[in-house]
Amino acid sequence: MTPQRRAIVDCLAATRVHPTADEVFADVNSRFPMTSRATVYNTLNLLLDAHLVNIVEEAGLKRFDPNIEPHHHFICSICGMVEDIESPEKDQLTLLNVGNHVVESMQITVRGKCAACINRGIRADG
Repeated sequence: MTPQRRAIVDCLAATRVHPTADEVFADVNSRFPMTSRATVYNTLNLLLDAHLVNIVEEAGLKRFDPNIEPHHHFICSICGMVEDIESPEKDQLTLLNVGNHVVESMQITVRGKCAACINRGIRADG
């Protein structure tokens, strides 16, 4: 594992904000300025293929989630912040009857205003 790939893994492991590939690139490039975007994208794709990260898609952005355990997300409708929601009820959700289909995974996304945006007095409508 190269130092750049290690920095990508460390970036994901140290964050709770579900960064985009560009945010990972900026973080890694601040420590390893010669890191290419291709290295970041290729490494993120390897991590996805190995099921070591998941993707949360919101507003056309792909955000990388290092938490591979079943969980849900809160997304701020103002700033776009993504945060994990742990729910003890999540296991009961797989009991939903979906006809002849087999439920393999489920993710609930809750949208609203995060505490930081509320504290700054920012409104979604301008």
